[in-house]
Amino acid sequence: MRQKRGGRAAGVTMEDVARVAGVSAMTVSRVLRQPTLVNADLKAKVEAAIRETGYIYNLVASSLASQRSGIIALILPTVASSIFTDSVKGVSDVARTHAVQMIMAETNYSPAEEEKVIEALLRRRPDGFVIVGVSHTRATRALLEKSGVPVVETWDSTPTPIDSLVGLSNFDAMKAMTEALVAQGFRRIAFVGTATRDRRAQMRAKGYEAGIAEAGLGAPLILNADDLTSMESGRVVAERVAALHPRPDALLCLNDVLAAGALLAFQRMGLAVPGDIAVAGFGGLDFSSHLNPSLSTVDIPRYEMGQKAAEMLIGRIAGTAAQGGTCEMGYRIVLRESTGSSRPAETQAS
Repeated sequence: MRQKRGGRAAGVTMEDVARVAGVSAMTVSRVLRQPTLVNADLKAKVEAAIRETGYIYNLVASSLASQRSGIIALILPTVASSIFTDSVKGVSDVARTHAVQMIMAETNYSPAEEEKVIEALLRRRPDGFVIVGVSHTRATRALLEKSGVPVVETWDSTPTPIDSLVGLSNFDAMKAMTEALVAQGFRRIAFVGTATRDRRAQMRAKGYEAGIAEAGLGAPLILNADDLTSMESGRVVAERVAALHPRPDALLCLNDVLAAGALLAFQRMGLAVPGDIAVAGFGGLDFSSHLNPSLSTVDIPRYEMGQKAAEMLIGRIAGTAAQGGTCEMGYRIVLRESTGSSRPAETQAS
């Protein structure tokens, strides 16, 4: 092991680390590549030797030898909102456990942008993809299928996943919330959606429409928000709703962020929530229970979706999970003060 000026090691090899730790080079390699297979004491000894020698593991050389990069890619519609934060954490926690690095990219809710992102990432040879959503361009689907790289789609449902799926029925979940509002006595229920091509948003809108139709409440009333991730968009829609005659008695929103913006806007206008108009959201974000009044919402297992998707992907990469695996996640209807429930009431759906 050569020494640089100042005593820093130069050209440190895995064999150098093994000598300092008193183990074999194969054991050092296992600690670096498959730490979960090494007992804690041995792992600590090797890690101490790595720190002492200043060894830097050459991931490029390792990936060339193993045909694996040690990297998984997470594709999100946006990183500008808290909506997907818990799912990111779920993927990240699993990746860390398996000594895999996670990289993220966003598509800005654009299938065309998603195609560009995935094509660029494939050139970097990730071991697999977790993708939020199941709606892709034909070119994107072809790229992924021909690459042979494992893919797990999530946050939506489809009978034809590219590879594997951790699904959520946005249609069923929003229909269930609409039915819950009808059961509470609301009859003029408006919905805040979006004009974008985001399939998850479209399926939630369809679920609302189905709930209204089955209740025999006439034509649905859908108002589109410009920005799905902004409370300001919720405020703008609330002003439009307040000006309607007759005014809706309940406003069901695409997500909790829009619902919070609308709720606060109604209060600033002097409208009582839920006395003058009820408000409900979707997502079960942490802040929903801390608003005053607390926000009724569809609580979805955001962290668990990310966790399960990553576990499924790791299994596909390792060859321990078969292609075509599907896991459908459930949801909970949580009725709180914003729709007139003095005590939180929950309905579980599998």
